[in-house]
Amino acid sequence: MKFNDNKYGLVTGAAGLLGIEHCKSILDANNGLIINDIDKKKLIKVFKSLKKNYPKSNILKSFSNITSEKEVQTLYKSLNEKNIFVRILINNACLDPKPKKNTKKNSIIKTWNEELDVGLKGSYYLTEYFSQNMKKKKDGCIINVASDLSVIAPNQKIYKSSFKNFVKPVTYSVIKHGLIGMTKYYASLFAEYNITCNAISPVGVFNNQKKKFVNELIKLIPMKRMANKSDIKNTVDFLIDKKQKFITGQNIIIDGGRTII
Repeated sequence: MKFNDNKYGLVTGAAGLLGIEHCKSILDANNGLIINDIDKKKLIKVFKSLKKNYPKSNILKSFSNITSEKEVQTLYKSLNEKNIFVRILINNACLDPKPKKNTKKNSIIKTWNEELDVGLKGSYYLTEYFSQNMKKKKDGCIINVASDLSVIAPNQKIYKSSFKNFVKPVTYSVIKHGLIGMTKYYASLFAEYNITCNAISPVGVFNNQKKKFVNELIKLIPMKRMANKSDIKNTVDFLIDKKQKFITGQNIIIDGGRTII
């Protein structure tokens, strides 16, 4: 298969807070971009904003449900038909439950399945399909977006005091820890094809959260602040750079020192 000279990056959960930053990283590196999210309204808004700020860039949008293998396969085939080579895959999609009290067993089980499907199964499908062309080209960069909760447990005192006894659910930690295992697995498996696979694990990113929550959290961070979106973007900029070919299987923790003490 002969691909276009222009390499592309694919970002899932592209309509989210960090998803938009990942998109900018790909476009700033002069790559084409495919943005994916099931929230059509938000994704169209992001698409228009990116087209305005990057008028000369090739940007495509996809509303594929990444928890469906059939839909991921359809997306993969449609891009192949356009001779588009996805060199960069950023598995960013994740369901992060809003702070609220929910004690119904059936609701918890339903949430468990939905969250694991998006955060882990979706990343698996995308990696399996889009790595096929990366292996053929012997070139590729996969980034899994985890969290500081991929290496530590959530401090439930912060959530309980800031959100009326809300407890960060176990699913979030399971997903983020699982992504690190997936990162190491594929980094080892794909190394012979010159494909890097890394994870990034940010501490909470400031997004006008409740003042009490912010104050409680920054007490645990040596640099005394939450992450900024630029902190995350700068790391992704580095990882997707074509010159970066030897760092793989790593979990880059972006936390101002929170996890070292």
